[in-house]
Amino acid sequence: MDRRRKYPTLFTTTNGQASFWRRMAAPGSSAGGGGGTAKATVAEQISQAVQSTSNLLHLMRHSSPAQAQLVKLPKNLLAKVSTIKNTEQVLEQLPGVISSLDAHMENGLQKSEPSLV
Repeated sequence: MDRRRKYPTLFTTTNGQASFWRRMAAPGSSAGGGGGTAKATVAEQISQAVQSTSNLLHLMRHSSPAQAQLVKLPKNLLAKVSTIKNTEQVLEQLPGVISSLDAHMENGLQKSEPSLV
């Protein structure tokens, strides 16, 4: 039996969208859906990978003898989604921070160099 039919939640997120893995496998499609920044795309892919892993662990929980340990895992993974979103915000601010630091360093170097004129 096809795994998608046997385990439909493995390939979909909780809101019913196609998972990251399904979109990556689709011919001619991009995982980011187009138009977004690379950082946002990466953050979305990571979030969806976490969700897919959570879905897989949910399935394993119902069929595994080690259910007591597996029960804790999805909650821990889903708790990391907010950290991923915060990382996205930091990555979006990083170019501005680097630019400001570069300008500050350049200004400091110009002040320390003797004038050539």
